Amino acid sequence: MTEFVYENEKYKIDASGIVPNGGDIDQVNKIIFVDKGIPEKFHEGIAVHEIEERKLLLKGHSYVYSHNEAQKKELEFYKKVYGEENAMKVLEEEEGIALTIASRRATPKKTKIIYGESEEEALPPAQPLISMRTIREVIFENKHYTIDNSERLIGTLVDVYERGSVIYIDKDVPERFYESLALNELVTRKNLKKGMGWAASHTEGDKTENEFLSAKYGPQDGQEIFNDEIKFQTWKYAKEKRELKEEGGHKVIYEKGEILPK
Repeated sequence: MTEFVYENEKYKIDASGIVPNGGDIDQVNKIIFVDKGIPEKFHEGIAVHEIEERKLLLKGHSYVYSHNEAQKKELEFYKKVYGEENAMKVLEEEEGIALTIASRRATPKKTKIIYGESEEEALPPAQPLISMRTIREVIFENKHYTIDNSERLIGTLVDVYERGSVIYIDKDVPERFYESLALNELVTRKNLKKGMGWAASHTEGDKTENEFLSAKYGPQDGQEIFNDEIKFQTWKYAKEKRELKEEGGHKVIYEKGEILPK
């Protein structure tokens, strides 16, 4: 592990293992985890990102907003290290590598073999000729949240804006996934507040979601829904990566509010 000082706080960077999202943070022990497949030149930038992103998440902001603001801080850091002209290029290079890792490690190997062709060949869901938005609400631990499925999310299928009591679900996600996705994300955020990292928090979220689906639909049908959800997530990552490459867009640096513009 290497030492990293940021805003007068000492952290350790551990790049020895697999990190599904590319980066993670253990706030209790002040350790930043970086996937072993990411080159060393990006380690400190990712550390800045994880520190800043977690600050905002714990204040109740959405992941998309927190990620975007953390990318701005990371860009500022790269400007200091690589200069004004090169900073965005470095961030773009890092983004491409991180998206590749997220796509590759988003699903278990067994599922990946089954759905291998989905990443490049799956077609997007058919768009309806007309749609009507219905107000939906979920209750979790006595708190009410409104579900908003009108937006295209960045880097995730589901997001929670605690401060606004809103659960955002990507507009392409089938309705049958809404309930379990919302539950998974709420449990994940609950564990993040305890100081757990993304990986451990997601594990708890997946466990709770699987138990919920099994209880509601039966073990076989519940597992099928969960597997279909993973398949859709794999397609989402691949589509996002392809669009960023083909259209020259970014997962980063927008100026507008809590959930980014379409």
